[in-house]
Amino acid sequence: MSGMRNVLIIGNAGAARECYWLLCEVMRQRKDLAFKGFLSFEGHAGELHELAHLQLGIDDEYTSNQNDIFVLGLGLPALRAKAFHKWKAKGVEFLTLIHPVTTILPGAIIGEANIFACATYISCNTVIGNANYMNGSVTIGHDVTVGDANFFGPFSLVLGNVQIGSQNSLGVRSVILANARIGSGNIIAPGAFLYKGCRDNKIMAGNPALSVDTNIDHDNGTVSVYK
Repeated sequence: MSGMRNVLIIGNAGAARECYWLLCEVMRQRKDLAFKGFLSFEGHAGELHELAHLQLGIDDEYTSNQNDIFVLGLGLPALRAKAFHKWKAKGVEFLTLIHPVTTILPGAIIGEANIFACATYISCNTVIGNANYMNGSVTIGHDVTVGDANFFGPFSLVLGNVQIGSQNSLGVRSVILANARIGSGNIIAPGAFLYKGCRDNKIMAGNPALSVDTNIDHDNGTVSVYK
């Protein structure tokens, strides 16, 4: 589709504000984009602060038109996945935000609705699915496969030939070593080093990272640790 596109950010809290300022950087180079406003995901109260006047309302009450394009401004993996599938079913188009100071090497395959914040590095022959959020200075090595709706904290590092499922959250400065296999729904603690990987719905902490018995509430991003 040619012509101007109106960008709407789904979400109205911290991640949405980060996406707005990233979008402003992108719009310096792309003159075909104009920001239209924020949509609260399913009525979340939000915290837009100085951007509150740009909120349009609740996403369920919004009817999209052919010039609209959407950004997923949600941090929690489960909410990113839910919003992506909900709005994809309505036939809308999603924008992948790529900060100008980001490197994506040839041969990488990138899905839609991804966020690549400043200084992200995607190496060659890597496959990135949909609705992932790289939150700045993230490094993804060669021949890595990443599923959908994962969150990568700042300075997280994934080395070559790793496989990562969907809806995982990687903490700040966490490291996934070469050839590891990560399932889905996991929380990787800040600074954790994963050598072989893990299955599903685990919290991994330490070096080498070990599984901690937990109860993970994916919708709210909380973890209860069993003693």
